[in-house]
Amino acid sequence: MPDPVCALFAGQSVQEAGMGAELLKRSAARAVIERLKPFLGADLEALLTTTPDAELAKTFNAQRAIHASHLAHWLAYRAANPGLALNGAIGHSMGVVAALVAAEALTVEDSGRFIAARAKAFSDCCAAFSEPMGLAAASCDDFNDAAESAAEVPGVSVALWNTRSKGTLGGTLKALEAYAAKAAAEDWPVRVKILKVEGPYHTAAFEPAKAPLRAALSTIPLSAPKVPVYMGTSGKAEADPARIKELLVEQAVACERHLAAVQAAFAAGCRRFVEVSFKPQPVTWLSDQVDGAAGTAVTTDALPL
Repeated sequence: MPDPVCALFAGQSVQEAGMGAELLKRSAARAVIERLKPFLGADLEALLTTTPDAELAKTFNAQRAIHASHLAHWLAYRAANPGLALNGAIGHSMGVVAALVAAEALTVEDSGRFIAARAKAFSDCCAAFSEPMGLAAASCDDFNDAAESAAEVPGVSVALWNTRSKGTLGGTLKALEAYAAKAAAEDWPVRVKILKVEGPYHTAAFEPAKAPLRAALSTIPLSAPKVPVYMGTSGKAEADPARIKELLVEQAVACERHLAAVQAAFAAGCRRFVEVSFKPQPVTWLSDQVDGAAGTAVTTDALPL
């Protein structure tokens, strides 16, 4: 029997027009989409096949489409590999909800209910901003340098810490542009790129999302995961359902410590990481996160019909 694997799931940004066109040709994947439609909307199939990039990039659409893609890919892969054993699951940002399904802590249907509430809560926050806000990708030899320099510009904070050298800063667009200008003017060893997103996810700007997230989770059963789920909100394995729910709420405003989550999984013995996706992302970061890990990307075309 092959060694167990740790499943990886990406966060918002991997959406792309037509991302589910090939996926939906696979019966096992289509069955998952049909289970999610009552919760994620009758437009779910259109989001996965025909919705243009500009519309798909909207928070409300992106989160629903990405989650559906995650579950359809993963469960189709599991169906084709019945002997597959897991020793962990990690979701980058919103991908943690799919990780909880993989770990059998959430059902497909209940995950759809939560993602629907999450997508709306995040979208409502974005619509209420009084000025343009967003994210900026930052990279340097050591991301600690970017984290320290962010503190020098008011209104900028670390939103996602992805690898040893890469992460994302959040704030108002004015503040992010000021940070980029200061980095260039003072020759900081940081490369900055403003991203086209609706808001600074994982920062204090999303405080209003916490109440509706907590309300949604109060009606959704969550079991203890059957394998460790390494959460970016805490940067470690979580097993207690009540704590996991609170971390899902806190995730709205907390820095996403994905690097710490992956390193915790590696320290616990995870060595083989698998991402099943239309466009694998976190599996490509492994070499900048831990030494000695093996990553496998399984794309739609590799799934059986």
